[in-house]
Amino acid sequence: MQLTASNQNLGPINSAQLVGVFKAIAPRSFEKTFDGVATAQINTAMKICIDGLTHDQVNFGLSQVRDNGFCPDPAMFRKWCLGITGFGTDQQRLQDSFKGKHAALANILKWRKDSKQDITNAEKDAYDRCYEMFEEITWAKNADRAMYLAYEAFKDNYADVIKDFAEKGIKQTIWDKPKAVENKPMVLDTKPNSMLPVQTPEQKTWIESRTKELQVEGLSLPKALMQAGREFKSVGGVA
Repeated sequence: MQLTASNQNLGPINSAQLVGVFKAIAPRSFEKTFDGVATAQINTAMKICIDGLTHDQVNFGLSQVRDNGFCPDPAMFRKWCLGITGFGTDQQRLQDSFKGKHAALANILKWRKDSKQDITNAEKDAYDRCYEMFEEITWAKNADRAMYLAYEAFKDNYADVIKDFAEKGIKQTIWDKPKAVENKPMVLDTKPNSMLPVQTPEQKTWIESRTKELQVEGLSLPKALMQAGREFKSVGGVA
């Protein structure tokens, strides 16, 4: 029921209840938007973003969630509440049409075991950006750590890819595997080129130090490690 101007400020807006309404209206989209974020953090973010809004404004924002069929982040929801409804709407709708990052990772892992498995264009793009890290798992001394870094790098890259695709209007499609050239079998090295070649203790220290510097600049650990590896290789492995 729409609140009137005389009762729109009868009490504070409960951010936790508002988050619950979000989830009820668009459950699938909610899981994508807030994937991996703790409920307490979502509630806190929502409380900050609805500060100063009236009940009528929040009701209007919720009507936009209903009509658009997907769940925006709290900052975007505030814009909707204030009537800025056209801001990023089409891009967000397209971005929401892609698989979530965990489902995408599971799909890539199946595809690595069986190349006949279908993967999407976004999944392939994200995988290509951190291919070396997946290959590193086989040869790493600490396979568990290498696996963690590769998986996290993929999820970070996937989030970037679907954002880029949405901005460019690229839709999710099944990736078409290039057809092999007949009578020209591809010969693969038994051991792939590693992003991080064999290192001396001094070189390893340099990479670890550079990785920390990149993290301070805002990169996640997997992305910082990849960038440090690229810089290390660009100077011929000499640090």
